[in-house]
Amino acid sequence: MRFPRRLAAIIALLLAASIAIGDVCVAWAAGAETTKSSAPAPAGPPDLEHLLKLPDADYGGFEKKGGATRSEWRARFLEARSSLDAAQAALAKAEHSLSSSAGDSKAWTFTPPGLPAGTSVDESEDAQLRQEVKKDRAEVDRAQARLRELEVQANLAGVPDDWRGPKTEPSTKNESVLPAAGTK
Repeated sequence: MRFPRRLAAIIALLLAASIAIGDVCVAWAAGAETTKSSAPAPAGPPDLEHLLKLPDADYGGFEKKGGATRSEWRARFLEARSSLDAAQAALAKAEHSLSSSAGDSKAWTFTPPGLPAGTSVDESEDAQLRQEVKKDRAEVDRAQARLRELEVQANLAGVPDDWRGPKTEPSTKNESVLPAAGTK
């Protein structure tokens, strides 16, 4: 542990020497004589604790909570909410497409027993739409989880509600067009 103290002492001495040299250079540039009588007496090396102490002033005048300013928290919440809104809109569009294709008479064609069931283009479209709905539901779940995680972080950091931006009320009803699994 002696090495860091020595290093700090050397740095303090170099700092004091550079200040003294700077004073001499300023006086010389101004044309004044630099004699022992006119030069200020060095006050000694600066106190190490004083050099290593951080100032109490708030840098930039911005209040921070959880390592972020008001505008940064607002941007985080805005991004999370817009991501959730976009995912919900994509899900609604995919569910609407699936429900409109399910009502088509082409989707209800049957083949006689004993004949191979040919996969039609409509069946593959329905499968693609079901996969898209499944993907969009997973994205909505991820976006909701991100927003909940951000809320928890903000609560732990003591972020005020007005820093979180305008709240959007979560949907309490199930807006899904398709019935939930296991229901008729």
